[in-house]
Amino acid sequence: PESVIVWETHGPLPENSAMDSDAGLFVRRDPGHQGPDLMFHFYQVPFTDNPERLGYERPRYGVSMTPNIPKPKSRGRLYLTSADPSDKPALDFRYFTDEDDYDGRTLVDGIRIAREIAQTEPLASWLKREVAPGPHLTGDEELSEYARKVAHTVYHPAGTCRMGAIDDELAVVDPQLRIRGLEGIRIADASVFPTMTAVNPMIGVLMVGEKAVDLIGSGA
Repeated sequence: PESVIVWETHGPLPENSAMDSDAGLFVRRDPGHQGPDLMFHFYQVPFTDNPERLGYERPRYGVSMTPNIPKPKSRGRLYLTSADPSDKPALDFRYFTDEDDYDGRTLVDGIRIAREIAQTEPLASWLKREVAPGPHLTGDEELSEYARKVAHTVYHPAGTCRMGAIDDELAVVDPQLRIRGLEGIRIADASVFPTMTAVNPMIGVLMVGEKAVDLIGSGA
């Protein structure tokens, strides 16, 4: 999941801003963590175009940063909605259900880091004020409440058909990407990831696809 922090700017975006997401940032805030544990996008949209849905006014000109948890510890749930196999299953992401609140604390740290970045030049001179959550929110509990309220998916769901060892009862596919209990069917996309990668999954999906080609070609 990711949260969002929105600023009003003194004027419109520079004309050389060619796309809605102009920059990104990976942060490893925990030295013991393998790889980044926070990811940020720097947006002019969509959040600055519709902050009303979050209960905030819409600035005439604005930008936003989105603290994102690349490897959340909360685990979702996939379940059947009926006995009809043509009905789509339901996917409950179960955000912020990890026991030690790692996910919640990570987003709070992300908001604080975004504020630190906003205080540096040239951003500091360009940003007029913080719209959401607002500079009056400074405590861990209130920032956590805000972060949870506005959190959303980044549309990279994965792990719904995870790969695992033969003795893993919860694994849908084996190490050769074959669906357990069926013949001649493999899965080669992000659904086989046992855990999330620390970046957007596209490159990982391409690697899984290449591996599937090798496995099929070798008859494995």
